Amino acid sequence: MRLLLACLFLSSCGFSDPRDPQLSPDTLQAIKLKASETAQWTPWCDGYPSREHCDTGDNMAGILGFGCAVGFKAACEGVSASVKDGQLYRAPNRQDTSNTASRDQFLGFMAAQLSKNLGWLEVKNHIKDNGRICEDATDGRCELTPVTLALMGFTHAHLGYTRDPTMWFNGQLFGKTLLAQSIAVPTGYQLNLVVNAAYIAWKTGFETLVSYEAARNAYLRQSGNPWFCYVVEGADESCAQLALALWPDEPQFKEDWSIQRDTTDSAWQRSQGWEWLFMAALFGVDLNQLDYRGKHYSKDNPRSGLAPVAH
Repeated sequence: MRLLLACLFLSSCGFSDPRDPQLSPDTLQAIKLKASETAQWTPWCDGYPSREHCDTGDNMAGILGFGCAVGFKAACEGVSASVKDGQLYRAPNRQDTSNTASRDQFLGFMAAQLSKNLGWLEVKNHIKDNGRICEDATDGRCELTPVTLALMGFTHAHLGYTRDPTMWFNGQLFGKTLLAQSIAVPTGYQLNLVVNAAYIAWKTGFETLVSYEAARNAYLRQSGNPWFCYVVEGADESCAQLALALWPDEPQFKEDWSIQRDTTDSAWQRSQGWEWLFMAALFGVDLNQLDYRGKHYSKDNPRSGLAPVAH
């Protein structure tokens, strides 16, 4: 107990990944089948994965950023197209709006860098020069927080660059800050941001016992969430079964990244579908090999979707 407390306080003890995922061939096959079915109805906007009707306000925080993190080419193309003159935007077709970005969107952009370098220095330098993620926000959503600065450093180092002192210092505080948030924030999207941050720390090689415990605490609070399960247990049978239990058939409204919601909200009933394909990729499904036939919407006419076509 004393050793654990010392590690939690100092966050400097050696950390050995406790995940030992086991996934049966039958379960993997079931996930592949569900993924193939879901690809038949997931919506698109101007050639990029999206919520229906080109409702792209959270695309970078969802399918673009995290889809790219697992190597989905269409999502990575959307990430690249969402950067202009160093400014990160929520989606490729939202560059004419005043609601530019937020920390949530930047988190998705950092997740995308797990796949490959997609304009990282351009965006990072723009943020450092301006001291914030966007310049049109008055509600604090674009301000840099200790967690954001730490993750910037983790991403920067993951891509082969040297962290500056601010990144390094906030990296030392990251685990303890995230653990406190995992206890204090409400369930739902705020708790999901804790898990997203823990995932990026894990995949960039900066996970510690404390940041892992933050993710585990979030999972204990929402034990029915398969995304939270994955970040704690890896691509394990238990997490796959959680995903299969919630994975919906085609809903009437395709509008939510449901794994970010409180599990009591039943958000999967209005799922956009893309979050389940992201989960499928975590279990080993290659999203680039699926046959996509969902409706294609256009920003010019977002209420009228073209007939499903192969993508």
